[in-house]
Amino acid sequence: MIGAATVGALLIGATLWWQVGHAPGPTTGQRQAFAFDVAYADPDPLVLVVRYGDSSSCPSTQVRHTVVQESSRVVVTLTRAPMATDQACTSDYGAKLVRVPLTTPLGLRAVVDGSRHSLVPLSTGIPPFG
Repeated sequence: MIGAATVGALLIGATLWWQVGHAPGPTTGQRQAFAFDVAYADPDPLVLVVRYGDSSSCPSTQVRHTVVQESSRVVVTLTRAPMATDQACTSDYGAKLVRVPLTTPLGLRAVVDGSRHSLVPLSTGIPPFG
């Protein structure tokens, strides 16, 4: 039989894991989750392309992604090196694209931004790679 202290510790651990792994803003002392605004179904069925916006004066650096694939959705979380808090950034928008490999085709699964826990529109157009 599991004691109350063990159950409490498991719940606290699960809550901390969820907050650290899924919350917007700093996810660890060294990475910061950030949002993307649209996804594209690549002509390659095993690739999803996500687009985020960047300011030319404060570009995201060391961008990485994690992906969790479920039967009904694909959750993508983008992270970057932390942004300076004392730097003024311009509001210009430069589109950046990230190719996300999938283990099974996207099909009819929804795309979720893991930093905001929200659905992201899936564009039916071809990703804008040159």
